[in-house]
Amino acid sequence: MSSLVSGLLNAGILAYSARQGQTAEIAAYSVMTAALTWVANLVMGGSSLLYVSGNDEERRAAHSQRILVAVPAMATAALVIAALYAGQGYGLAALISAGGVMIFNSLADLRFGDLARQMRFIAASVAITGTRLLSVVLLVSGAPLTTALLVGAAAYLLSTEILACRGADAPPAMWRGLSPRAAGRAFRLSRPLFIYSLAEAFTGRASTIALSLVAGPHVVGCYGALVNIYQALVAVTFSGLRVPMAIRTRRRHNLGPTMAISRESEVIAIIGATVIAAGVIVAAPWLTTSLLSLPIPESALWLQLLALALPFTTVNRAYTLNRIGDGNYTAATRLALSIGLLLGGALLVQATTLGPTGAAAATAVTEILVAGILVLAAVSRRYRRRGSHRRTPLAPEQERHRARPVDLIGR
Repeated sequence: MSSLVSGLLNAGILAYSARQGQTAEIAAYSVMTAALTWVANLVMGGSSLLYVSGNDEERRAAHSQRILVAVPAMATAALVIAALYAGQGYGLAALISAGGVMIFNSLADLRFGDLARQMRFIAASVAITGTRLLSVVLLVSGAPLTTALLVGAAAYLLSTEILACRGADAPPAMWRGLSPRAAGRAFRLSRPLFIYSLAEAFTGRASTIALSLVAGPHVVGCYGALVNIYQALVAVTFSGLRVPMAIRTRRRHNLGPTMAISRESEVIAIIGATVIAAGVIVAAPWLTTSLLSLPIPESALWLQLLALALPFTTVNRAYTLNRIGDGNYTAATRLALSIGLLLGGALLVQATTLGPTGAAAATAVTEILVAGILVLAAVSRRYRRRGSHRRTPLAPEQERHRARPVDLIGR
């Protein structure tokens, strides 16, 4: 419920901003987060997931890499990206503020990983929800979108730092235990998850970046509002799927008592995603016109296509996070790479005529196709397994007779 509230608050923040006519702020936030996500993943590789699912050595390396390498690289890239997009009609202050949001959230992600590893999901959810409420209050008070999000991200980092560093098994403070040698070692340790992280970043941001190359800030702002709402809803289901991943990780590393792994969290996440998607598809015309006040009539179709992808995205993420929790990084990478390649191909086919409708359709078709393949593969495996158990084993005497058909015929 906390994750759902957090996701709805994210969607509400974007909806309120769009209704207030802050499409320029949304456009700046969308392009900066999309571009900086790729930069962060190029620098950090798979260290975020390694920090959650790895052993103590891998976690120390990922921590040093994030502070000593990733943050300076992201700050430099944010300035470069802001300079590039400022010349295309985007607000410079909004771009820089959006870059700060990404950096603060990247640091807070370490502490969220600590809370997840400690199975303290309620504390993590309270931190997220509380800081989202702070952003809402600032936004309603008249602050620009990116400024409200920047203050909220700083509060999120501070609150997760305080929460994670309490208790007997608490990690050291963020600025302690840093090592340049460990930071360099993180690139080697996180290599199995490097391609996975790039593919995930590409899948989530490719449509926005591709659209920004062929459309102006007004269209990108309208589309970006809907994409960010979709990403907020994905984050709701993602939070639920981190529970079984954390249980699998703890079992693999023998952290505390062994806990049974059930499908309850996954089933709840998929059912919840389906219900949310159905509601958004039905209410899309009202949401885009009356609530968001988007001036482009086709925006309802964009939202419906993105909502259609939500249940299938949840199925795909459930598979990858479970494989990561089990330490099977190769399987998770293959699936993420397949989604990224299919999406890239779908966008490339529309290169000359790409618009928001085509970008949203590419996202939906890709997620549906991959999820369908996963379901078919699971059904096929279960059918083969059931067929292998259908034959009742023979008694030893019968097995001997079966091995000598000539004798049986003679008799």
